Amino acid sequence: MRLDNWDDLKFVLAMTRHGTMSAAARFLNTNVATVSRRIDRLSHDLGIPLFEKRGQGFVATAAAERLAAIAEDLDQRLRAEVSAILTDRTDAAVTIEVSAPPAFHKQFVLARTADLAKRLPQVRLTLTDKVFAQGLGEADIQVRIGRPEGGRLKARKLCDYSMRVYHRKGHKLDGDWIGLSHRYPDADLLRSIYADARPEPRYRIEEMPMALDMVMATGLPALLPDFMVQPRHGVVAADLPENDLRNELWITYHETRHSDATLRAVVDWFCSAGSAGGLRMAGE
Repeated sequence: MRLDNWDDLKFVLAMTRHGTMSAAARFLNTNVATVSRRIDRLSHDLGIPLFEKRGQGFVATAAAERLAAIAEDLDQRLRAEVSAILTDRTDAAVTIEVSAPPAFHKQFVLARTADLAKRLPQVRLTLTDKVFAQGLGEADIQVRIGRPEGGRLKARKLCDYSMRVYHRKGHKLDGDWIGLSHRYPDADLLRSIYADARPEPRYRIEEMPMALDMVMATGLPALLPDFMVQPRHGVVAADLPENDLRNELWITYHETRHSDATLRAVVDWFCSAGSAGGLRMAGE
């Protein structure tokens, strides 16, 4: 068979990334009926199913994964070409989407947007919160916890950091604590350090920045990345044995974007120690 409708691939890619027809339709600015029709047509032409229904969502088959990989490669190549074309125009803006954990956006990016605007005035950033490293998705650049393994990604290490149990100054540990939502695989990781913590936290929250705000408001301990915590917050590391869980932040992008001068400039800005002092740890 011949694939006469190339844009069917974008529907396969959207379904693979988002897992439901409604989410894929929202991303593609269309409706569920159109997504369903396009997927069904391609499945019929190929003579094999592309997605299997699982609960409320869909899981891509091996065939869909292969087609999605081609579509993602094409998508990234097109982005690189558009960026190169716009780079030649001094009046053209280039949009770069960055996905990263909310704590990184708040602590590192938001405080340095003026510096980026000065260094790369043509760049327009779109910031997307993404805690878990499921791949680039629609992002041009992803900041993720831990080095990526496999896939067609370029990766550069941003920094080492530690997770520590912090509480407000003067607070005496009494077993209560602040935990993360069960969306996180390590929602209760604090208890591996704070052995006397109660089995369940007093509060559960969605994101690390909210956890810091909750520590400041209640005094209770929470597990926080050290790059978030600054002297002005009035919190201190708990006096607990082995209160130091080490990890790394990495910045990644698709290998087809390696020649994209604008994207590389943004990556260099992230990684540069001279970019407004780089990623500062607590107390620096």
